[in-house]
Amino acid sequence: MNRKTLIVGLMVSVTLGAQSDTPQAVPKPGVPGVQVPYSYIMPDGQYATGGGPDWLAVGEDAVWTNARKENFVVRMDPASNDVVARVPVASPCSGLAIGAGSLWAPSCSEKVIYRIDLGTNKTVAKIPVAVAAADGEGGIAFGAGSLWVPSNATGDVVNRIDPKTNAVVATVPVPAGSFTAIFGFGVVWVSSTEKSVVTVIHPKTNKVIAEIPVDKSPRFMAVGEGFVWTLNQTRGTVSKIDPYRMKSVATIEAGIPGGGGEIAAGEGSVWATAQGVPLTRINPVTEKVVQQFTGPGGDAIEIGLGSIWLSNGQNTLPADVKFPGKHIANWKSVWRFRPQKLDGAVASWDQRGKRADLTNDGKPDLLVEEVMMRIPGEPTTVRAKLLNPALGPDLTLKARVDGKETRVKLQQAGDEWRATVKGETRSTIRYSVCLGETDKCSQEDSACSATSPLSFTTQKARLVPDDFLLPVVPKVGNYVWILHDETVGPQDYAALVYDSTPGPNAGTFSVNNFSVSDDNGCLRRHEWEFNHNTAYSWGIFTADAATELGLVYINPSLKQSQYDAQVRYEVTKRGAAEGLEEKLGTAVRSWIATEWPFKNVAYPNRDIPKETWDALPVAP
Repeated sequence: MNRKTLIVGLMVSVTLGAQSDTPQAVPKPGVPGVQVPYSYIMPDGQYATGGGPDWLAVGEDAVWTNARKENFVVRMDPASNDVVARVPVASPCSGLAIGAGSLWAPSCSEKVIYRIDLGTNKTVAKIPVAVAAADGEGGIAFGAGSLWVPSNATGDVVNRIDPKTNAVVATVPVPAGSFTAIFGFGVVWVSSTEKSVVTVIHPKTNKVIAEIPVDKSPRFMAVGEGFVWTLNQTRGTVSKIDPYRMKSVATIEAGIPGGGGEIAAGEGSVWATAQGVPLTRINPVTEKVVQQFTGPGGDAIEIGLGSIWLSNGQNTLPADVKFPGKHIANWKSVWRFRPQKLDGAVASWDQRGKRADLTNDGKPDLLVEEVMMRIPGEPTTVRAKLLNPALGPDLTLKARVDGKETRVKLQQAGDEWRATVKGETRSTIRYSVCLGETDKCSQEDSACSATSPLSFTTQKARLVPDDFLLPVVPKVGNYVWILHDETVGPQDYAALVYDSTPGPNAGTFSVNNFSVSDDNGCLRRHEWEFNHNTAYSWGIFTADAATELGLVYINPSLKQSQYDAQVRYEVTKRGAAEGLEEKLGTAVRSWIATEWPFKNVAYPNRDIPKETWDALPVAP
């Protein structure tokens, strides 16, 4: 069950959220053993909302957030990745809710609830009801045909508003310090941060039917995966409430204490966010944190329309001593990404490996690693696992390295088999695992070289500061930007091999003897580099994402020079015919100048002639 967009008859369970303007000083230890950098999340969409986006609400065909510093609420289109409407709301705060054909948005300065028609994106009413949370950290809910608003300065009542009259029709006393409401399982759930309880209101009677003790200082809540969940601010835990027994059945250690943050449930997991730890994923069955992404970003979260929606709402930029005086992590965006992307974000090699049938009996005999990337001059190891014990230990790695074919016997290491080769040039290594010296081999795969100098690949030098958050990509007509990984393999290969543009600006769009496995290996390399902030690579696609028409690369300078970055943008024949090159170049240059932390950027083969660039010494 999805708490934000579950539609049952006329009942909609929708938004809540509550965040703070600046990161909290409370340390967030998180959960050791499951943490990776936030850069391991590759967004499917980015929305330049401006104004410190915060609370989110998911509707049938759109997602809303607020630009609280700019006094707007913002409508986002999941299909186009565009902001399609901005509606004025004075000091929007304490959540958003969707119901009765409307978006409901509290205003802390005017002490009213704005009602915005979803069909026209216009304000149709202002209801004189103030939310309870003076600091704006709260949430409202829509369900049972009504809007439910925690109110009063002390947060000791919940007001029920009838959308037919836009008037309060019931006021329900609740424990003091109640700032957030949600709707689910046919009832209203209200958290009291002060009393550390969750109050349950039955909409038929407007009476409290239960008070459920939970861990200290619950603030935000979610309904989904069969339970009600609270994010508790004192210890940074998550409480799991059985909605039928009206009882807390588990307290989950998440390690994200402090103000702000939010929680959501859906797509098979429970999700929490807090600045500094923008995404925590909890298995609702095992009641354990299974993934935790750390770094810049985060503060509000929703699940809906097949995606995770995450607000990156910090407005105060942290000081950066490495890149003084440059605009860096200005977090004014909402990210959208499919939960399936996270499954591979921190997967071990055997979770991503390819199965191979070497005996042609229709059954897999071997699991072979997909190497993410290789470093010239450094050993490249390929791993395999036996799936058919009868296969025996005689396995060899067949590899083409620096233009020469070689065979290396795999050695056992625990339940794995490993072999290592070493290539000195930047050429791709093609490899497969075979039965002995025979030609019974796994499908050929490829390991691509890093695009960055060794010092950057090994993290001894940094392309961007640690607190850098990927800026929203610029709008270029109706084209869409997609980060390069294997999911766009067919389109990328077609662009590289069948629709490449010859000429001085062609770069990698002029490819000879380039196989599908080579391209997949290079797309994995791009993914690795994005995850580690050592380089960035996008394809520019048609609006339906069916055809790749261009690319953009951002890398550290490969030359010993005054440049701290080099940027390339290229288009295919079709892209050139559509006039994409000039539009893309204008957008990319402005974006690099305003949103990236570089002082001196090279555009090889464009601003710098190829002969001049090639003559510069190579960076170590």
